Amino acid sequence: MSTGFVSWFLSLIVLVLLFLSGYIMKNSVSLLVTGKRAQGIVVGMDSSSRSVTDTMKAPSLTPLVEFVTSEGEHIKVHGRSYYLKPSSQTGDEIKVAYDKSNPKNAQLLLWGEFPLGPAGFLLGFAVVLIMMWMGGILISDDPKLDDPFHLLPIVVAHLHLNPVRYIVLFVLFFAIPACVAGTYWTSQRAIDMLTNGIKTVGYVTGTERVYSKSNDGTTGSGVFPMITFKDASGIDHNIHGSTAKPLSRLKTGDKVEVIYLANSPNRGVVNTWYEFWFPPMFFGFMVSAMLVLLVLILSGNKSFVSETNDPGIHKKLKTSGVSAIATVIKADPKARSLHYRIQKDTRIATTKLADFVSLEAEFTFWIPPRTGAEIKKGDQFRAYLDSLKPFEKFYIDFSQRLGSDRNVKSIKEEVIEEPEENKDPGL
Repeated sequence: MSTGFVSWFLSLIVLVLLFLSGYIMKNSVSLLVTGKRAQGIVVGMDSSSRSVTDTMKAPSLTPLVEFVTSEGEHIKVHGRSYYLKPSSQTGDEIKVAYDKSNPKNAQLLLWGEFPLGPAGFLLGFAVVLIMMWMGGILISDDPKLDDPFHLLPIVVAHLHLNPVRYIVLFVLFFAIPACVAGTYWTSQRAIDMLTNGIKTVGYVTGTERVYSKSNDGTTGSGVFPMITFKDASGIDHNIHGSTAKPLSRLKTGDKVEVIYLANSPNRGVVNTWYEFWFPPMFFGFMVSAMLVLLVLILSGNKSFVSETNDPGIHKKLKTSGVSAIATVIKADPKARSLHYRIQKDTRIATTKLADFVSLEAEFTFWIPPRTGAEIKKGDQFRAYLDSLKPFEKFYIDFSQRLGSDRNVKSIKEEVIEEPEENKDPGL
């Protein structure tokens, strides 16, 4: 199977996934953006029979909402999502968005009523496919692997990606949403517990060694204080503290305040701030740290190559930078590497680079220009240097070919040859 066919096939899959996700969200988003608003009241529940187990059937419910249009017409609509236990009850007020030409197709303005699940799954699958494709471009030695529209190599070049940076971005793509979800879930749990929890008195009755098994098969354990308390109905429950000894200061016989939810008293916790807020603080810190890392990487501060890759800076350097000459020492399109050397242009008089002699570096990821002749050793191109930081900010314009110097040598080669040139010919 040819690389070109694979590229077209992947492009087709991505376009289909994007189209389907957009089609699923089209009606809801259209009403949310352009629809008129009205205040509705839940007047009942619409049911849909759904098998829950092999032995029992339970109806799934969705709110039946009545609202009045701007023309005074009374309309009843039901939600698009069915639940065994809907969050809305009869008498609740719910905002709706509707189209004047078809008010019966109204959208309940509740998060659960938007098809975020299926649309998000398709969109997420498309994004993962694109990211894997970009990873293939980075590690492949086939320059034809890029998409038919040549968009992905442009993104890779614009972000100055290489295999190392890309792996970090790929991990952050999954880790940041996971930590955001962790922050939200633990915060909601803490708020729910503090708002609706029932407080009671518990006693430390002893300790228990709790074992946990990790994914790699290793087993860990810790000794936690065991706490006994009675719920509102007088039933005893045993829980263990979240902090293992010796970090925990609880001793047998200590009295503590326990808080629990009425529907799950066996999941009660000791009423201390760290029981509730340490998990969301941890996840929130991780989100902040990873977002800072993401910004640093995307801004180029964590680039593993030297050439400035911001098109805005390119334009500025071409206008105000000092002209120089970049000579290719070695070009390897398959390995996607370019070894080059930048030196002053002796034909242009300048005093802005008094201390600059030469700059030699290598692109660890390089996309050859798609137009023009093949780049080979000795080819020379116009380069632009920042007069204050020439070793940090520079730009090679491969569209401006200046000539050729096939005798170009790297600094390492010059150092090796220098002793031979300094030998006394009479010896």
